[in-house]
Amino acid sequence: MESANSPVRRFTPKGADLDSVIDVRAVFQQRHRELKVEELPPMLLPRKGRFGLIDYEKAFCPDLKNGPDIFVLRGVDRAKGAMVVVRPDQYVANVLPLDAHDKLAAFFGEFLLDRH
Repeated sequence: MESANSPVRRFTPKGADLDSVIDVRAVFQQRHRELKVEELPPMLLPRKGRFGLIDYEKAFCPDLKNGPDIFVLRGVDRAKGAMVVVRPDQYVANVLPLDAHDKLAAFFGEFLLDRH
């Protein structure tokens, strides 16, 4: 988010909620009781709307006790992780390594308009 090339910075209009164009979510490996909400990056705790309320619905943990392991189910390497771009119609549009920031920016640059 700090980079000028960040898709969120490039394509979100000034004054709009941080997630109004690109809605970032994260699935962490640890159990939900082990995840410290206060340590999450601001991208996953955006302040939204007229009153600047914090959206706590951006970070998720797998339910290893009652369901299948999403990392195993989707073939995501636990050591490397992945970025998954999902369209509003739930189509998986792209899967990238976590460090592929330039590729992610180029992907969104193909069809979104810069805010400037």
